[in-house]
Amino acid sequence: MSIIVDSGPILSFARANRLELLHQVIGDLTIPDAIYEEIVIRGAGKPGSTEVQGASWIRHLPVRDRAFVDQLPPKLHLGEREAIALAKEQGAALLVDEREARREALHQGVTVMGSLRVLREAKTRGIIPRVRPTLDELIAAGMYISEPLYEAFLRQLDEAEDIQSR
Repeated sequence: MSIIVDSGPILSFARANRLELLHQVIGDLTIPDAIYEEIVIRGAGKPGSTEVQGASWIRHLPVRDRAFVDQLPPKLHLGEREAIALAKEQGAALLVDEREARREALHQGVTVMGSLRVLREAKTRGIIPRVRPTLDELIAAGMYISEPLYEAFLRQLDEAEDIQSR
């Protein structure tokens, strides 16, 4: 299945110097033009910009149905709206962490996944031995996760002994 990615996960993994982990777990990624513009053009010189621009495994595509993009809630930023639209057009899943964007994607019939699923897959496949160090790197780099979700996620992955005050 093809995966469309919003800017949040790309930027979180890039800031933590873990962008390659997305590639290892998911394979090739597709981003809409608005996400490319946000990360590469307007984000020039920031983490993720050079990596996204030079990654042969990240491609960007235009959204064909601009009217659909315009009909999505304006509280979502353009990149989120384009990512939802492109995922719908491509029959692809959407990798997105922001709650409102996830809710809208599900409302539109788009399968969603988040960064935590990427980490779970990475551990399951043996790409990383433990989730907590990588999760903590993502959080330190700016990814938000509530304390209850953090703790529940580590418990699910049998890393409960690692739970301590962050």
